[in-house]
Amino acid sequence: MKRKYLRVMNGITSHAGGFEYKLDQVNVSDLWNPDAKEPKDIGGFNFSDDEHMLRWLLRGDVLYDVELPDDAEVLFYEGNNPKGAYRTNKIIVKNPREVTEDIAIDLYLKSKLPEIVYFECLKFLSFKDYKELCLMIIRDKVNESNIDLVLQTFDGFLKVEDDEEHGCYKKIKEVLEEIKDKNLITICIDREPLIKDLTSEKIINITGQSGSGKSFFTKIYDDNYLIIDTDEIFSDNRFNKTSGINKELGNYFRNKYEKLPNLFEDFDLIYQEIIDYCKKYDKVIVIDCAQFHCIKDISLLRGKIIIMRTCIDTCYKRCIERFKNNNSNYTDEELKKYSEKKLKIYKWYKGSNEFLKKVINY
Repeated sequence: MKRKYLRVMNGITSHAGGFEYKLDQVNVSDLWNPDAKEPKDIGGFNFSDDEHMLRWLLRGDVLYDVELPDDAEVLFYEGNNPKGAYRTNKIIVKNPREVTEDIAIDLYLKSKLPEIVYFECLKFLSFKDYKELCLMIIRDKVNESNIDLVLQTFDGFLKVEDDEEHGCYKKIKEVLEEIKDKNLITICIDREPLIKDLTSEKIINITGQSGSGKSFFTKIYDDNYLIIDTDEIFSDNRFNKTSGINKELGNYFRNKYEKLPNLFEDFDLIYQEIIDYCKKYDKVIVIDCAQFHCIKDISLLRGKIIIMRTCIDTCYKRCIERFKNNNSNYTDEELKKYSEKKLKIYKWYKGSNEFLKKVINY
């Protein structure tokens, strides 16, 4: 496929030197000395190609197609420079369009850059608030083996005061730091469950985001365990269909409280009530609940805590697949509505990470 040449700048003015370009016409450089040793002495016009242009988006907000007159002289014409920086004495710029995140994503998908350059791109792309693109690069390029280099590059590139005030910089920095901290849940890297013994009591607490595998994990327990699913207790729809201990506890809470306690606001109360109620059973208590992160007094926890650390991308995909499997006659509108609702998981997991930190330090 023929390489497409491009240039980016602010409006029609060069980032370096302030040269004002004429559209759809041959622009001739006042200075052209291709034999000069210093770049500043060479002169000419810089441009790049669609495989390397992502790197140069920090230099402007308008993207142009580039054509070269037949008599133009060009340095690095075949892209010998690994960052795709070419220079010519004559250039035609045309088809101006504002650089958007969609354009940047398209350039990313076409790009062929050294790995380190993508890490350099992350910071200025976050300044532009291209969150979707930043996350694409993280998913594609970042892992536990190179995260130190990524953070070093991210922090060292484009030193600017008040970085956190630029675009989605703070959010992207947090995503990278979660990958570095091997205790935490990340957006795109699955980790084994964190298991910690808190007391010697026969209680197993299992928590994690929707789709993390909590319910599947509980299947390892047999009839010697009393398996409690708080969704079965407090969701009216599921309560009406449940049985056994979850039905008992659902009736217990509905009979005792005029207003049913809320797992987000009243978790401490609910947890203690469940423990007290189940003492009459001579079984190990297993509590499956996504809202452990809502606990206010962590010292209330008893027994063993198991925190699922399945990455959020995996959790989200599982939720969507589960919806499809449980609703065979779903409409496109219903799927879209559910999918948009579950996207909130990309915010909710932050609470799980704060809970993880508390458990680790407890």
